[in-house]
Amino acid sequence: MRDWGGAPGIGMQHTLLAEILGLAMARRAADILDRHRAALTSDAADPAGPVGASREVSPVGPHGEPGAADGQPDVDDAQFALDNAIFTAVLDAANECLGRFDARPADERWCDALLQLIQLAQVARHDAEPGQPG
Repeated sequence: MRDWGGAPGIGMQHTLLAEILGLAMARRAADILDRHRAALTSDAADPAGPVGASREVSPVGPHGEPGAADGQPDVDDAQFALDNAIFTAVLDAANECLGRFDARPADERWCDALLQLIQLAQVARHDAEPGQPG
């Protein structure tokens, strides 16, 4: 196979790189979903737990950002915002890739993109831990 200036195998290298990148992105998205599911289930099980009454949380800090009453940003809020940005970027990329095979508008195929991302994450986890049932 010749591609880009006649170098053999470049196309296959790009395909392999895209596969590895896709699996890594899917794994990251699944980790974010798992972390948030665990946080939601632990908060539901123990509403007065670590996020509960240990400190007052104001809806907005002194500069308009979510945070604690003392003006310091809440670590959970900052992590959630970062996770949200990463997950949104990964889901948008998955939706765009799915658009090569699905002619529907992006707004109509996002759920399918999410399901494909979750399935890809399962494959990535199984490949990372071959001894584990998948």
